[in-house]
Amino acid sequence: MNFSDQLNAFFATPASRTKLVTLRTIWRDRDLRFNTQASTSASAPDASAVAQAVVKGIDEFFNGGEWHQRAIDAIPCEFRPRGTEPTSVRLVNMVNRNIEFDPRQSIYDHSKITKGEAVAGDFIFTEPTNTAGFFSHRFTLLDVHVVAGFTGNGMEQMMDKMLADFEKACGSTIVDILIKSPSTEAKEVTIAGTSPRDRAEDWIDALTLSINQSVGNSLSDFVLLMHMTEQAVLERAAQRAGVDDVEDLLGCRTQFYSGTNRGVFMLPKGFASLSFREGRSGDVWTILASRNAGIQGWDIEITGIADVMAQAKVKLKLANPADPTEKLQVETVDFPLITRVVAKP
Repeated sequence: MNFSDQLNAFFATPASRTKLVTLRTIWRDRDLRFNTQASTSASAPDASAVAQAVVKGIDEFFNGGEWHQRAIDAIPCEFRPRGTEPTSVRLVNMVNRNIEFDPRQSIYDHSKITKGEAVAGDFIFTEPTNTAGFFSHRFTLLDVHVVAGFTGNGMEQMMDKMLADFEKACGSTIVDILIKSPSTEAKEVTIAGTSPRDRAEDWIDALTLSINQSVGNSLSDFVLLMHMTEQAVLERAAQRAGVDDVEDLLGCRTQFYSGTNRGVFMLPKGFASLSFREGRSGDVWTILASRNAGIQGWDIEITGIADVMAQAKVKLKLANPADPTEKLQVETVDFPLITRVVAKP
């Protein structure tokens, strides 16, 4: 039974029936009339019972398997038992690439070295970033709203909006972490288009030219994290192009984030991932409901923790300045994995 069916079943029970209001639109003689009917025999709804039903529905959605599958479809991720470490990803570098890194001392002449070359065939391995992502979202269910009357459809609409806001807030948390990662490199591009079609074309061209060839050869090899202000523009461009959605328009998966616009982040699917921590009970998400007596309502909060596997490392062989063929010094340095594409003002 999905979340909508659970809510409808809850509101169908006599003990928790709300004052259902049916609006019927009748067109007669060019007059728009409304007929409202409310139950006068049903008992007033119990706010605690409604809060309990909401918590149960949210818990079954997030921890019952449905959210897990949606998360896997959206971005590479793993769900690991409590007390275990994230799984490091190791893949082969596909092209030669020059890398700048923090100064290292040469074992040959004690000079400072800040540049090296990652050769095709070298292994790139990703580790968790220094900061894990703590995802938290809270909303309040006021008693006065419950007593006034909720329908199953109204509750479903409220929950859909909450889940959409939560998804974008989680994206913003990930972006905050990626900006601080030494494996994120920034590029500035020009987005001159003003119409949805032209702006979408500019973004597609800019992202295509910004592909990190070491970890992907086409946009389909990446997941994009874009600011939510681009969502409506890209959806309109997809409609004009005659495709189903933004993913078909761009040729890759796309997630949106809220907050300040910090550009577009290109996450390689084969390298970057989220590693969610499970709790003692095996659930990824904790759903809590607490009574807020000060405002006469229930605070419902969703929390979870994930490690962002987006800090890449590579082992470089540094050459002897006197004899470039001699490469006995090996250093582990940060590898540019995530590309942050920022539109010029």
